[in-house]
Amino acid sequence: MKFKKSHVLLISLISLFLLLGMSSVSAASDADVIAQDMSIDDISVIGDVDNNLNDVETLSEGEETVPDEPGTGDGSEEGGENPVEDSINTTIDAEDHEFSYGDTIKINYTLTDNESNPINDTNKSNFIVYYRNATGDGDFNTTGFSINNESQIVLDQLGVGNYSINIQFLNSTIGDKNYTESNKTISLNITKTGTRFDADVAVVQIDEDVIIPFKIYIDCNKTLNVDVSRLYVTVNDTEYSFKNITGGNNVTNGIKLTNFTKNGTGYYTIFIKYNGTDNCEESSITFALHIVENNTIIANDTFKVNDSNKTITIPFSITNSGNVTVEDEETGEINTTINVTNSTVEKENLTLILLYDNGTENVTHVVDPNNYNLTGEIGNYSIELNVPMDFNTTLYKAQLVIIYANDTLNETNKTINLVAFKEVIVVPEGDGDQADYQFGNFTFKLVDANDPNVIIANENVTLTGFWFYSITERGTSLSTSKSFITDENGIFVFNDTMLSLNIDQVALYYNFTSLAAGNYNATFATSGFYQVIGKNNITVNPIDARIIAEDLTGEYGVLLHYTFQLFSDKYNAPIKFANVQFVINASNINAFRDGVTNETGWYTSPDLNLTANSYNLTLKTTGDNLICSDAKATLNVTQRTATLSASNRTIYYNSDYAAIVKLTDKKTGKAVANAYVWIRIYTGSKYTDFVGKTNKNGNVYVSTPLSVGKHKIVFQSIDNNYNASQITRYVTVKTAPAKFSAPKVSTYYKSGRVFKIKLINTKTNKPIHTGTMNIKLYISKNKYYNYTGVSDAKGFVQFKATLKPGTYKVVVRDYDKGYTAKAVTSQIKVSKSPIKIAPTALKVKKGKYFKVKVTSTKSKKVLSAVKVKVRVYTGKKYKTYTIKTNKKGIASLKIKQKVGKHKIVLTPYQTKYYTAKKVTKTLKVVK
Repeated sequence: MKFKKSHVLLISLISLFLLLGMSSVSAASDADVIAQDMSIDDISVIGDVDNNLNDVETLSEGEETVPDEPGTGDGSEEGGENPVEDSINTTIDAEDHEFSYGDTIKINYTLTDNESNPINDTNKSNFIVYYRNATGDGDFNTTGFSINNESQIVLDQLGVGNYSINIQFLNSTIGDKNYTESNKTISLNITKTGTRFDADVAVVQIDEDVIIPFKIYIDCNKTLNVDVSRLYVTVNDTEYSFKNITGGNNVTNGIKLTNFTKNGTGYYTIFIKYNGTDNCEESSITFALHIVENNTIIANDTFKVNDSNKTITIPFSITNSGNVTVEDEETGEINTTINVTNSTVEKENLTLILLYDNGTENVTHVVDPNNYNLTGEIGNYSIELNVPMDFNTTLYKAQLVIIYANDTLNETNKTINLVAFKEVIVVPEGDGDQADYQFGNFTFKLVDANDPNVIIANENVTLTGFWFYSITERGTSLSTSKSFITDENGIFVFNDTMLSLNIDQVALYYNFTSLAAGNYNATFATSGFYQVIGKNNITVNPIDARIIAEDLTGEYGVLLHYTFQLFSDKYNAPIKFANVQFVINASNINAFRDGVTNETGWYTSPDLNLTANSYNLTLKTTGDNLICSDAKATLNVTQRTATLSASNRTIYYNSDYAAIVKLTDKKTGKAVANAYVWIRIYTGSKYTDFVGKTNKNGNVYVSTPLSVGKHKIVFQSIDNNYNASQITRYVTVKTAPAKFSAPKVSTYYKSGRVFKIKLINTKTNKPIHTGTMNIKLYISKNKYYNYTGVSDAKGFVQFKATLKPGTYKVVVRDYDKGYTAKAVTSQIKVSKSPIKIAPTALKVKKGKYFKVKVTSTKSKKVLSAVKVKVRVYTGKKYKTYTIKTNKKGIASLKIKQKVGKHKIVLTPYQTKYYTAKKVTKTLKVVK
């Protein structure tokens, strides 16, 4: 993008305005840094430059340059331009000056155009300042400078000497005008400055480092930073080494002696000489060093002042520490140690100063010694003082400074905080310390403890000792205190709600609580000037209450709740969140439930799932908060109407349920479960009664043996909770076609297995219960045992007999008129029982028992009453014994053989019934 010539000129002007503005700000800032009381380094003109301390103005040696001779430059310096057409000639003028070293070098100058009009330019970038020695030897060097708002050029500090100063104004554009360069050379003479010490008596505690504070000033009142090498120090005409207090080589505020030994307390003469430099004259000072004992005032930091008499007693003591020499008894070496002792206090060495702010100014009051007393003895003194000031609610704090000093003790002080208070008491207004439970207010008054007729109005009173509740949008919050403000009569009021002695979970849930009836300690406090004294009690009184209740009637199966209300006739309001008890009594129940009334005073019982009956209710309050008589009421639970339904039925003999009946709720039509139904089944004029409980579908099933023929059945609900009309139905029983199922059985001796026979209805394939059958068990071709069996509910007859090993025929025939079935023949095969014989131990003491355990290899169970033959060898001879297992399967043999090893052989004694492997072992008989 290309710019026209006019655009370039406009941009240049804008840049120049910005540059001028920034330069002006910079110049003003630089000028503000320099102040009359600032310190200055002690340096010479060339080299030997100390670092400045305390924000000292920088002293410049000058920056060596190789410029053109001032006034002969080509105009290309910073801020200048080549002269252009219509440039305006300028003239810069200034006068010769003389300054003392350390003075701020300010040179007045004027800058005018060719018509002698002043040019106001404080832009540092439009100027250059050169200097050189006035002899004219050497090149010009540039020096640092600034331009202040008074059109003065302020040079960086120069050392003592005569200088030629060349001030050059560069080609510059100011506003819309172009100016040519100009320059002016003047003479500047910097003379040597005088110096002086500022010091006072140096007081040093005997156990502390010897620090000598002083300052050195030059003629312009600036502080001089002095190199330690230019100082000379003696104490009592003896030279001592030293160093700067804060370290480093520059001394500004004093020195610390490094090898000085204190020879007890007293005054010493210090002489300090400053040797001067090319820029600064020498100077010296003689003053006193006072070595004193260290002392400390020991007292409490704070004392309270009772406004009624303003008298305080301040116990205190003063301790001092000093060097003492101790000789080592063994080595004879002399050591110095610090010894701390209590000091004797003289009243003339005490000064008391009272400090306070009276609201308009800070007051410093020196207490007249005649207005206080000093009592006590060394180590235990007291100051008795009547505080000379008037206290009030805004002015009740002050400070008392105790100052103590004498010729040997360093001055010490102790600042004590004084806090004044006026004693007040909280008194009940009438019977204001009593309130009714939930409804009453407590009323108290805040008064002067010394004059109860003086009320304390508009004062904040805090109550503690309880938990306080407050309701916000976020819920209930808790605090351990609550504040009130007394009215113009000194009265404040609070009620018996929203507070409790302990955290109340009910209160947290319902956002309400109240103190229970009783006596409580109430702690009141005030802040600031007033102080509550004494103790207060509050009393919560129980109130009369009345229970509002009525009889209630409900139907069984309907969920019931009983409700009653607690009411205060005195306050015509319900009593909420009060403890009550609900008691219910009847022949089948005796129970109570504790509860709490709700926010409207109502109590609602838990869910009442009661059977039909009449219940007596007792409603009462609990605790000591209410005075209330018990209330009586009746709760009647009535039966529900139900319907019995059953059909006339035809069944096969003992093959189906004799009776089926269903009970349903007449109102809902739903089945009634767990209800009792009475059922009477006739056979001719005889009958059998049954009571059944309905299942979840409302049904009762009766299974009972009935003879072939027609039977009457009567159904009646006998349940306490349901009322239903009696019904009569009939069942016809037919002869059942049947068959026997008798599978063959193979087992072993004493296995415990049974022989099962099942009787089945061939029409319905259902089992026939209570069916009688004949069972013949053949033990030989023509010999048999004759048994009669009756089938169980599943049609089974289980036949169990202990048979010897062998094969047996079984014949089953019908033996009942209620069914017909063909005879069947089956078989039972019994084998020898396989057993295992094992010794329990092979080491037995003589005279003790050798034991054998017998188990079935089939069932793994132990076998009782099994005989075992035991052959015990002694050498080649043996004896044979027969032993029998007990109920635990153990057979025992008492060992009478000699001590030693004996072979034993174990075999079953009854080989007709059992089979087992022969067991051969070695038995060791020991003593």
